[in-house]
Amino acid sequence: MKTQFFTCLLLLASLVLSAQENWQILKKDAFAISYPTDWESSNQMSQPSMQFLLLSDITTQNDDKFRENINLTTESLSGQSFTIDGYAKLSTDQIIAQIPGSKFESNKASTLDGQDAWEVIWSADFGNGMILKFKQSFLLFNDTAYVLTYSSSKAEYDQYVKVADLIFNSFKLAK
Repeated sequence: MKTQFFTCLLLLASLVLSAQENWQILKKDAFAISYPTDWESSNQMSQPSMQFLLLSDITTQNDDKFRENINLTTESLSGQSFTIDGYAKLSTDQIIAQIPGSKFESNKASTLDGQDAWEVIWSADFGNGMILKFKQSFLLFNDTAYVLTYSSSKAEYDQYVKVADLIFNSFKLAK
């Protein structure tokens, strides 16, 4: 039984690794991240702190009119003293203040690139009848906050979260 489980685990790991072989790599001075070839990197970023925007295949919006995406924002914390849980609390408090109807499903410590991180999963109705769902990972490194965000319609969140997790897990800081 243990041998069968171990064989299945190895097969799954090799499938995941081979699926990522053909991925594209986006590399900047401070980090690198990989993403599937059917996703694209866009220069149309909505805020100055956004470092990149990765868009899922355009066909993902056929049913729900929303194109799943992942972005990274950064914030300088120079001169400020934050713990990861303190920064996460500040960020979630800002979400609640700016989007009062937001609902949090998960709010917990995690890791990203081997570093202590914080992960939140939340959703909100933005008034257009579509409920959006987000997974965010907060990471503090060298006086900078890194916030990775996966955005999806709530209807298709589960369909794309596994790919989003693989993309998140490929995130590497330049150390």
